Amino acid sequence: MNLPKRIDQQLVDKLINFIKYSHKNFSKVMVGINGDLNSLVAAAALQRALGEKAVALIFDFDEAARTNSLTAFCQNLSLNTYILKRGVAYRSELSSYHPHQPEAVRNFYNRFINYHLLIQADNMKAVLVDIIDKSDRLAGTRPQGFYGQIMPFYSLYKTEIIELAKLLNLPEQFIPKTNQWEKVDQILYLLTEKTLKPEEIAEQLHIDLEWIKKINSRINKDYLNSPVNQFII
Repeated sequence: MNLPKRIDQQLVDKLINFIKYSHKNFSKVMVGINGDLNSLVAAAALQRALGEKAVALIFDFDEAARTNSLTAFCQNLSLNTYILKRGVAYRSELSSYHPHQPEAVRNFYNRFINYHLLIQADNMKAVLVDIIDKSDRLAGTRPQGFYGQIMPFYSLYKTEIIELAKLLNLPEQFIPKTNQWEKVDQILYLLTEKTLKPEEIAEQLHIDLEWIKKINSRINKDYLNSPVNQFII
């Protein structure tokens, strides 16, 4: 897929400089580690930019293998790492609200994680990194709210995050072997940046028109702008 940005060492350098500049008024910068590729790429970029001033917070939901793997990842980066055990609390609160639809469960999870991240960042007097990327912003995959003061992936699609992960030398086991967002990213790009109509995209890419219309209907116009400090390229 051809997206407009070239993911190369020059972009990595710009990203690192952005993080350094954004951090200048804070003693610590925190990122929540949940196993999602964005969080791991953000952790690697933070460590490269800030060294010991970067803080990683791992959420432990009573999954020992997962927690150990993420802890080892952070330790290999020489990141200051903290583990927050929230398995019992999460299950208890989830059962109290009884969300049934997958989207409702996902929104609850995002809010739960964000609530505890904000508390810990406040306790440590750290600035918090919002790891959302352009794909998620446009698709509106999480509930609106405040998720952090720095958005390093504001301009990057998920497809580009994967390429960034490779440039930052993330271990292969953390990098998806197949990019499930590739086609969606291409459609989002053509809809929002090239301002093509769904009919034009369907003809150009030989994709079902109704599927493209469905994606177009989900695009969250409110996420096109944000007052948070963003890395824009």
